[in-house]
Amino acid sequence: MIHKKNNTFLFFSQWFNRSKEANLSYSTMSIIIVMSISTTVAEMFGLGIFLPIFQYMKTDGDLEILVSESVVWEYIISIFKFASVDISLLALLFISFFFFLGRQVFTYMRVVFKSAVTYRLVKELRDKLFSKYLNADTTFHDSTSIGSISNVIVVESIGAIQTLMQPLEMVTYLIMAIGYLSILFLLSWQMTAVSIIVLSFASLAPSVWIKRSSQVGRGLVKANIKLSAFLLARLKSPRLVRLASTQQAEKDEFNRLTQNQRKKSTYSSILLARTDSALEPLIIGLSLIFLYISYTYFNMQIEMIGLYLVVALRMMPVSKGIISQWQSIQSSLGSMEIVENKLDSMEVSKEIDTGVLQFNKIKQSVDLLDVSYCYPIREDDALKNITIKFKVNEITAIVGPSGSGKSTLIDLLPRLRLPKVGSIRVDGIDIAKYKLKSLRQLIAYVPQFPQIFDGTIRNHIHYGKSDASSEEIIEAARLAGAEDFINQLPKKFDTELGEDAVRLSGGQRQRLDLARALLAHTSILILDEPTSNLDAESEEMFKRVLTQIHKDTNTIIIVISHRLASIVDAEQIIVMNKGNVEMLGTHSELLNKKGWYAEAWTMQNPITK
Repeated sequence: MIHKKNNTFLFFSQWFNRSKEANLSYSTMSIIIVMSISTTVAEMFGLGIFLPIFQYMKTDGDLEILVSESVVWEYIISIFKFASVDISLLALLFISFFFFLGRQVFTYMRVVFKSAVTYRLVKELRDKLFSKYLNADTTFHDSTSIGSISNVIVVESIGAIQTLMQPLEMVTYLIMAIGYLSILFLLSWQMTAVSIIVLSFASLAPSVWIKRSSQVGRGLVKANIKLSAFLLARLKSPRLVRLASTQQAEKDEFNRLTQNQRKKSTYSSILLARTDSALEPLIIGLSLIFLYISYTYFNMQIEMIGLYLVVALRMMPVSKGIISQWQSIQSSLGSMEIVENKLDSMEVSKEIDTGVLQFNKIKQSVDLLDVSYCYPIREDDALKNITIKFKVNEITAIVGPSGSGKSTLIDLLPRLRLPKVGSIRVDGIDIAKYKLKSLRQLIAYVPQFPQIFDGTIRNHIHYGKSDASSEEIIEAARLAGAEDFINQLPKKFDTELGEDAVRLSGGQRQRLDLARALLAHTSILILDEPTSNLDAESEEMFKRVLTQIHKDTNTIIIVISHRLASIVDAEQIIVMNKGNVEMLGTHSELLNKKGWYAEAWTMQNPITK
């Protein structure tokens, strides 16, 4: 018993802390509780007035008899005299209706207010989760599946807030129960005392199911996360699944995950149904026992027996509600715990901005000085003692076999990853001294696979600079070589793209995303495998566009590429291999050296062998 009390105390202690974290204020709780009290008081008077009504009907309205039988009638007569209203059956019925109407008004206000608060808290929690996800460092993003975080934000956030709101609903039921018990005590304190004792012991029966509900709830959360992660990955890759002829295997796995989710959801519902089903016969049985005892042994008046039964039956859903709410809280604890775990892990992984300086423009170069980097899950360094220089108004190409560290090197420039040793300097100043936002505003990045959100062409290009004018958007499209194909579309810049712009060719998507990057007029332009998905004609067009950008802008251009023909005009080519800078030079200089670059060029261009 002591252990159970400690667990209950711990839960409510945690609940108050969680409520504070979720911006569920004490004033909001107080409003809901006051509305619940108002509802209960209105119902108590609405039910209580039935006894005078029955008595009035029994005596045909003889006030002298009524006063002699009950002191309550003295107060009723005084109230009617004060209101200058004659006592009548119609007046008593109207008063009863008035109280029940008031109960419904307060109930409506409480439900609407509670719903508004719930949806506000869900919205704020989702905003908080999304914000913390974006503010988390790259290591967290590397280790967290998109399906997992999306399930937490979309689904489990609702369960977490319900866990906060359900205790308030349980308080509402408790207030109503106190109100009903007060009426029952006034009618027959002996029977009510016996009923409370019996109900207290009976409420222990569902305790096993309630405890089990918390375990099942946690299992259901895990099943939801696994299903969401699987589904999101497969929905993004239907072509791969079909071309690999793995449709049946994927269907079987999806069926296994949905079956697991179904079992846990069904079992959770069964546990709730067991509690609900067990309580109702118990309460009805107690009411019938009361009817028999009160009539046989206590000689209670028929109107009091009738009112007692009405109140007892009204209390039935309240009693069920108290226990069911507690069971629902246990079921949804898993959602609250997974949300808290995600928030805590994202807070621990939050990017730390130690910079104080504001970036304006790069005047000379970006220098990596003896830089090494190691991934948390690896023992060997992914980058080893890298020392290179990226000069303004020069194209620098980074090449090398897969896994050589090219992308990792690029991630260091905007401080998406932090070097283990060494420093990165801009015009001689360590980039750690600059504010993250100002540093990243100087870098535009075009990924190998353009990430285009659902919206118009104008929206996507506009993503590179929120305050850009229409003229700037058109100029960026022209510079990227995208203006011609955009103007051939029916709605031109207002053409809807759809997710990932699947209706455009690979080259068109590449140029569109390049326009987005160019719009920002940044000091550094990073192009990750810009020609890997282009045909020969599109690749040649891209090379001309890159030459024009190089001519028209004073930008550090960094190109990561496996296709060496696209970077032969670069002023500097860096050859990476196993995390080291193996060679560095121009195209002709590297061809004259024996090494990976010369061999790769020969393999890609056999005619020139």
